[in-house]
Amino acid sequence: MDYAKEYPTEKLPSLWFIEETVRNNNLQTAKPKKRRKGGSEYLLFPAEAIRQLGLIQQSGDFIGKKYIDNCSSPINIFSTSYYSPFKLYQIKRILASKTPFVFPVLTNLWQKYPIPNVYRIDNGLQFRGSGSGRRFLSPFLKFLLNLDIIPLFGAPNKPWTNPHVEGHNRVFNDKVWSRNRFTDLNQIDYECERFNQESLDLFDFKYQNCVQYIKQKRYLTKQSKIEFKKLKTRENKKIYFICFIENKDIGNNSFIIILNETVIIPKQYDHQFVFVECDVEKDRLNIFSEYQKQIKQIHQVKFKINLPN
Repeated sequence: MDYAKEYPTEKLPSLWFIEETVRNNNLQTAKPKKRRKGGSEYLLFPAEAIRQLGLIQQSGDFIGKKYIDNCSSPINIFSTSYYSPFKLYQIKRILASKTPFVFPVLTNLWQKYPIPNVYRIDNGLQFRGSGSGRRFLSPFLKFLLNLDIIPLFGAPNKPWTNPHVEGHNRVFNDKVWSRNRFTDLNQIDYECERFNQESLDLFDFKYQNCVQYIKQKRYLTKQSKIEFKKLKTRENKKIYFICFIENKDIGNNSFIIILNETVIIPKQYDHQFVFVECDVEKDRLNIFSEYQKQIKQIHQVKFKINLPN
């Protein structure tokens, strides 16, 4: 991308040539880690089920609290990343790691870039909404559902099930936070915007045409007001969960936990991933297993979401 901007009339070198040149001149900053292949397939990770949820998929997370010199107050940063079918990563400093401060970040972003079909999050209380209340919807979930966005939760204690934003967060920590000694908020905001611009440059260079060809994409306007205190309707509202079945601390039963509620699962599915559909309209959980891209329903239980009248 940088080469194309510097020499717009020249033919671009191949990625192979660039990588070979970097290797031959010992310019690699770190050796790539060897990753075990096939692990997620072995555990029946529901990659195809996730793909089928919708074309435009985005994820979000809070970057861990940061601190700067001569200031005891924590610095809170929210990150969000489109990962399919195009890539765009953005970060924003917010006042606190609470979802009401996230709403304006996302609504502003969705005025320029498409509203996703799927929004992928971890099981943090900010997104889940409660540490003890069972089968309640957080304001963030109501915010997404009222926009007809499908919430998708990654598996608890397995951050690699929300890999796109987690990977970008590590890059931010390595390239921005660890390489600077911040002394004021303006400096942080400047570096965040500079980091964002790199992602925007890549988007403009590589993915702009991709967005143009997406049919039925939606945007917000400045006048859009999104309800997050109550769910407008239960009709066709669904929430999805990536879960890993366990059997510890509850006798010999295998189980998953959905919105703080323990759900018993047939024992033959122990120690594998399942894909869980919470049907808010029909008050039930539909549980699926995926093998070689074939998705099969294996279990169903009643599950009524608690909503105020």
